[in-house]
Amino acid sequence: MHMEAFAAEVETAIGELPPEFRAAVENVAVLVEDWADKATQAEMSLAHPLDLLGLYRGLPLPDRGGTYAGAEPDQVLLYRKAILDYADRHGLAVTECIRNTLIHELGHYLGYDDDQLERIEHGPFHY
Repeated sequence: MHMEAFAAEVETAIGELPPEFRAAVENVAVLVEDWADKATQAEMSLAHPLDLLGLYRGLPLPDRGGTYAGAEPDQVLLYRKAILDYADRHGLAVTECIRNTLIHELGHYLGYDDDQLERIEHGPFHY
């Protein structure tokens, strides 16, 4: 899937997020790159650039103080080639992988850690 078609799928996934979820997300740029750059690969200790489907960069909502204003947008990065590879290897629809990765990364923006998101994605969630 070429970048233009993939980006269109990302736009569709954003538009299909539940309204209350979309309303909670402000000042977040969703970007598409082919894969994580070398610095991110080193930071995340990746064995291979296709090992990372997405990444949230920013300050999660619960960590923001009263003086947090006028900041650059947070970023959700979606890695096209990694998502395409994952979908192919697991026999999943690309659209589903995009949506799941987007929701996972926006979950970090909302303040959830990986363990909490894992429970949300795979079973009943308990704080």
